Amino acid sequence: MASPAYALAVAVIWAVSPIYYRGFLSKFDLLSFNFLRTATASSVLAIPALYYWNSAGVGLALPSGVFTLAIGDSLFLLSLKEVGASVATPVAYTYVFMIQIVGISIGQSIPNGNLVAAAMVVGGVYLLSRGGGGKPRPKGVALAVSAGVLWTVGQELIQGATNSGGNFLVLAFASRASAALVLGGVFLLTKRGGSWPRGIGAREYSFILAIIVSDLALGSTLFVYSVSTVGVALTVILTSLSPLLTQVLARALGKESPSGRDFAGGVLIVAALVIAVVA
Repeated sequence: MASPAYALAVAVIWAVSPIYYRGFLSKFDLLSFNFLRTATASSVLAIPALYYWNSAGVGLALPSGVFTLAIGDSLFLLSLKEVGASVATPVAYTYVFMIQIVGISIGQSIPNGNLVAAAMVVGGVYLLSRGGGGKPRPKGVALAVSAGVLWTVGQELIQGATNSGGNFLVLAFASRASAALVLGGVFLLTKRGGSWPRGIGAREYSFILAIIVSDLALGSTLFVYSVSTVGVALTVILTSLSPLLTQVLARALGKESPSGRDFAGGVLIVAALVIAVVA
C-alpha cells in the first residue's frame, strides 16, 4: 500500500521554509535572496535534469518559472516581510482553490462543495486580514493574494507541461532556471551587486542553502513522487495542511505569535482547500 508519508513530509518542508525565509530577508534584500533560491535549486537539479533530458513541456515550464518563482514568490516574500509566515502562507495557499475555479471557468460543473469552500476562503482571508488586535493588514494580505494568483497561472502552465509528457525533473529544472535567469538579469540591470550581504559565515550559508534546497528541490520532487503513488487528490489534501502547520510551528519555534483569530482564519482556509479538492 502506498504511503502518504511523502506528502506529509512535503507539507512539513513547505511549512518550515517560510518561517525561516522571513529571518533570511533581514539579511538579504528581496531580489538577491530570490535569485539565490532559484539559482541554487536549478544548480542542484541540473545534473538529474540533463540525465533525463527531453524537451517535452519545456516551452511551458519556462514561463511557469517566471510566473510562479520569479514574480509570484517575490510577492510572497514581500508578504512574509510585511505580515509574517503565519498570515502570508494561509492566504497565499488559496491558490489551491483558485485552481479549482479555473477548472470551473473552462466549462466544468460547479460542485456544491466549492460554493461552501468559497465562503470559507473569504471568511478565512477576512479573519487574517484583520490582525490579532484588529489592526488591518491590507498590504500584506493583498501581496499574498497576488502571489496566489501568479502561482495559479504557473501551476496551470506546469500542468500543461506535465500533460504533454515532460519529465518532472526536467520541468522543475527548466522552471527554476528560467526564474533564476530573469531575477539575475534584473539584479545586474539594476546594478544591485553591491547589495549582496556581507558577514554571513559558511555555517549560516549552509543552513540557508539547506532550507532552499529542501523547499525548491526536495519538496517539489517528493510532491511529484507522492502524486504518482497515492494520487493527486490525497497529495494536495495533505500538502494543503502546510499553512496550518506553518502557524503551529512558527509559534512552537518562537518565531511568531499568531493570534486566535489568525489560527481561526488558517483553519477555515485549510478546511476550504480540502473541501474544494474532494468536491
